Amino acid sequence: MISAGLVTSGLLEIYFHRQESWEHFGLIQKESADATASKIEQFVQEIARTMRAATKTREIVREGLSPDYKWELRRLLVNSPSITAAAGFDLNGVKHAEARRLKPFPSQDKWNSVIHAALEKAKQRQFHFGPVYFPEEGTFPEGAGPYMTIAVPIERFAGEVIGMLVAEIDLKYVGQVISSIHVGKAGHAYLVTGSGQLIAHSDLSLVLQKRNLAQLDQMKAAFQPNSKEPKPIALVTRNLHGEKVFASYALISSLGWAVLTEQPIQEIYVPLYASMLRTSGVLLFGLGVALVATLFVSRRVVRPLETLRQGVERIRQGDLSTRLELQTGDEIQILADEFNEMAAHLREAYSDLERKVAERTQELTTVNEKLVEVSEHKSRFLANVNHELRTPLSSIIGYARLLRRETEGQISLLQRENLKDLLRNAERLLRLIDSLLDFAKIEAGKMEVQLEPVRIEELVQGAAASIEPILNKVAVRLIRDIPSEIAPLYTDREKLRQIILNLLGNAVKFTDRGEIRISASQEDGDFKLAVADTGIGIDKADVHRIFEEFDRGRLINDGSYRGTGLGLAIVKRLVGVLGGSIIVESEVGKGSTFTVTLPFKTREATSL
Repeated sequence: MISAGLVTSGLLEIYFHRQESWEHFGLIQKESADATASKIEQFVQEIARTMRAATKTREIVREGLSPDYKWELRRLLVNSPSITAAAGFDLNGVKHAEARRLKPFPSQDKWNSVIHAALEKAKQRQFHFGPVYFPEEGTFPEGAGPYMTIAVPIERFAGEVIGMLVAEIDLKYVGQVISSIHVGKAGHAYLVTGSGQLIAHSDLSLVLQKRNLAQLDQMKAAFQPNSKEPKPIALVTRNLHGEKVFASYALISSLGWAVLTEQPIQEIYVPLYASMLRTSGVLLFGLGVALVATLFVSRRVVRPLETLRQGVERIRQGDLSTRLELQTGDEIQILADEFNEMAAHLREAYSDLERKVAERTQELTTVNEKLVEVSEHKSRFLANVNHELRTPLSSIIGYARLLRRETEGQISLLQRENLKDLLRNAERLLRLIDSLLDFAKIEAGKMEVQLEPVRIEELVQGAAASIEPILNKVAVRLIRDIPSEIAPLYTDREKLRQIILNLLGNAVKFTDRGEIRISASQEDGDFKLAVADTGIGIDKADVHRIFEEFDRGRLINDGSYRGTGLGLAIVKRLVGVLGGSIIVESEVGKGSTFTVTLPFKTREATSL
């Protein structure tokens, strides 16, 4: 983490220092370009002011513009070496006096190209700076540089313009100003026009070649039209030789020129590389210190903590005899001592716990043995009770049926109804004994499952036939909704039959009027059997209680309905034995719907 922090801070320092250095170099080079532009503008303005002084003579005031004015023009040539020729023109463009050096005077066409624009400026008492041009071949000595014209108004009295003084300026003297400018160690400055024409350069041969630099990026940046985006003060680009340079520029608005300064990019990188080297050295030193600190921390802190971790791991694995030997003389040693005490207490507590667990296990074993014995006694008792009760009860049922058949038409109606009630109660008692025995078998886990193909329609038909005798056919309808296309269900026939009988019997018991509907369907590979009635319904608080043994719910505990509360408990357990589930939906006063869901099983799955 320390190394990452140092590396990150070092890289950020290098990045921001680079940005600051670029801005610093850009400002320095921009200032150099501005200073050079100011010198060149002052140089040209000084020539214009000298020409202006030459128009304020006594001859002009006394005689106006005359041929004798040439003497003043010759004096102007002597005082200003950069002026190669001068002439005085009246406001009609007629030349009255001229003076020139040894080389030929500019042709009349050359003058005419600037006289019109110069006259307009002169009438407004303004200076005129003409465009830069190169002399035609044969008119000047070989190697002559670029020229320009300057025109100033000639005033006889203040405000009375009588003509203008036009002078041709040799710009090689501007080149001398450019050559005196040093940009870094290997950089240079040069002067260009708005069209890209090279005017002055430290290498005069480039000027004489009439090079045009309009394609350079620095030229485009200097003369680009005004835009919302600020102009860069410096940029990295290529010079006219294709070399990568750091360039800046400064405009001379009054002349339409620009000074461009360039410095080789390698020269810019030298201080940057030096700064990066210093930063890298500091970074390496910091990394070394961080490494030493890490080793110290590892020796004094990390290793003891790792020892503590290993001790905790051994304790977690159950080795309570673990003890730590740390002699660091600090808080870690105190923590190790506390750890050893904790391990000792844990060992004592674990030993005590083992002893108590052994005692409780022995007690539970004894209790379980007694419970098993009690369960066996209960099963034998229920089996004996079932056998002892079923024998006389079967005899009672048999004799009651025989008596009812043999006394047909021989006894009164009241006696016949009493005999029928006797038979019905005996059969109810027999079913109750069977229910108790089935419930005992389920709880003892002795209920066996016999899988076979079962046609649901036939099973429901038989169950309905058993229920119809106790159904109040006047007030209650029994509706069977069993599609014939349902495939056979592989399950235990008798247990499914008992489920259907219990659900139908339950519905008949609590339905005084309306209907009882039994339906079956196949959904998503499961078999669904639903028994719905329009009986008294079940309170929401009792929905989860009705499947508990001997719990009949609050609505039927008032004695109006008979039963032991075992029917639904047996249904739930039988459904569980068959691998299914049962749910109930009910509303008090509107009836209940019990839905049993059982899985379909193929013959191959059953054989497994």
